[in-house]
Amino acid sequence: MKGRPRPLVRMRAVWSLIGASLLMIVIMVRLVMIQVGNASFLQAYALGIHQRSVTLPAARGEILDRNGTVLAMDVPRYQVVAAPRYITHPGHEATVLARYLPFSQHALWSVLSTKNWWANVATSVSAATANQITSQNLTGISVVPITGREYPNGTLASQVIGMVGSSGQGLAGIELAQNRVLAGKPGSWQVGVDGFGNPMPQWQTAYKPPVPGNNIQLTIDANIEAVAQKWLKWGVQRAHAKNGTVIIMDTHTGAIVALANWPNFNPNNYYNATALQMTNYAIQDPVPPGSIFKPVTVSAALALGLYTPNSLFDTRGYKIVSGVRINDWKPGGWGWITLTRGLEVSSDQVFMDLALKLGAAALYRYVHAFGLNQPSGVGLPGDSNSLWLPVSQVNQVDLATMGFGQGFAVTPMQMITADNAVANNGTLVKPQLIRAVLSPSGKVISRTHPIVEGHPITPQIAAEIQHMMTLEATQGTGVPAQVPGYIIAGKTGTSQKVINGRTSNSKFIASYLGYAPMPNPTFTMLVMINHPVGSLFYGDQVSAPVWQKIATFLFHYWKIKPYASADNGSAPGPVVP
Repeated sequence: MKGRPRPLVRMRAVWSLIGASLLMIVIMVRLVMIQVGNASFLQAYALGIHQRSVTLPAARGEILDRNGTVLAMDVPRYQVVAAPRYITHPGHEATVLARYLPFSQHALWSVLSTKNWWANVATSVSAATANQITSQNLTGISVVPITGREYPNGTLASQVIGMVGSSGQGLAGIELAQNRVLAGKPGSWQVGVDGFGNPMPQWQTAYKPPVPGNNIQLTIDANIEAVAQKWLKWGVQRAHAKNGTVIIMDTHTGAIVALANWPNFNPNNYYNATALQMTNYAIQDPVPPGSIFKPVTVSAALALGLYTPNSLFDTRGYKIVSGVRINDWKPGGWGWITLTRGLEVSSDQVFMDLALKLGAAALYRYVHAFGLNQPSGVGLPGDSNSLWLPVSQVNQVDLATMGFGQGFAVTPMQMITADNAVANNGTLVKPQLIRAVLSPSGKVISRTHPIVEGHPITPQIAAEIQHMMTLEATQGTGVPAQVPGYIIAGKTGTSQKVINGRTSNSKFIASYLGYAPMPNPTFTMLVMINHPVGSLFYGDQVSAPVWQKIATFLFHYWKIKPYASADNGSAPGPVVP
């Protein structure tokens, strides 16, 4: 029959209907799964495609000197970035960029000729350079505002301040030690993007502002630091030496007023610096201190009642210890002299006698009392500890040489801290570089106070040693450090370096440590110059003149009027260590 469908056709229709129904059911189930079961995941996925989280760096806090002079600060900088995939003529863009960036045309072309979506062309450029590049309207080239670190005083206190890397992380000095205080907290910006991934500010969905870092105010005085660096450089070059350091400390508080090293470096381009230029000699390199250790030895001898300032010693220019001859710096010696005179002329033999009488255990007890068995704690990275033989291994020869500052090693910062206790009437104070932490607006968040670490000697014994050191500066080895019209106390030092485990007879460290004005000192200063070469190598020849020039400036800068006779009651003496 013509009008009725055939059975085969009918079956096909039924199966088609069933198939379509099953397909609809599958689609409906899938839609339910998508819209209900996987909704959260897919929403997040979509946001990941159409939104970007942009990290907003925080402004880094400033580093200031004690008077508010800015030593380190953030300045507006710009980053040059490229989208190489959209650049059709990379040679042209490379040619133009080479006019403004410190890169060759070929180097730029190698970056721009790739098919990458993104490339960093220059990490940090000035506003002027950024404006010049922007004005060229280069295809696929963008200029992004960032912040950069600048050190407006260049090499001033560079080993103290340190520097910041390209990622904004402190790498050395205060920048590293106080990174958490200075760095602040980055913010974020959730923003929609177009099909090409470009931010669309009008689609901003969330904004968390960055929190700027706090400021660090140092105890350093930039004016004094500059003068210390100037005369230290003069002293190192005059003696054809390797390097040197000057540390100036507030006698009563331990605040470091200046910490200069030569050579130094410019943290604005630290990547060009050598290892020697970046070394903070004041805290990183323990060295034999030589005779500037003698105030510690005599402190122990007087404190234990073994000697008095008037005790007599028969000096002959050498001493035989356990069959070993140890020479004094002056052949023939001085004959019979008092302990006071022994410090005044820096007799090594006198201090051998003191150390041998003390014994290793007693000497080490005072080494510990003066803080010479631990890092200085000044608050800088690389603060090294001293090097001492275990007390059980100290023999008589070791002990004798320790008495006059050989056979062990301390950092200059440890040594000035110890000797400063004598100047500070027997009170040991911790050296400090941080004066205060300030908010970005300048409000004081915290202020540093002096930290007393002990009383290794009594004020009476300190006064006796101060008198000895005043005679040393006015009539003995320290005469070249004198400033006319002022009375100082001090001690020269000429130590022999240790090379490959052996004490050298030709390589020295020249030092002068002094404090002034006497009898109530306000500052303590150490000048230490490493490895002078030539005829000038004693402490009075090399370091005392540097001390004298810086002290002259300090008296005028702090308006301390002259109060003594022109020669301070002394006459120039012979050249001695």
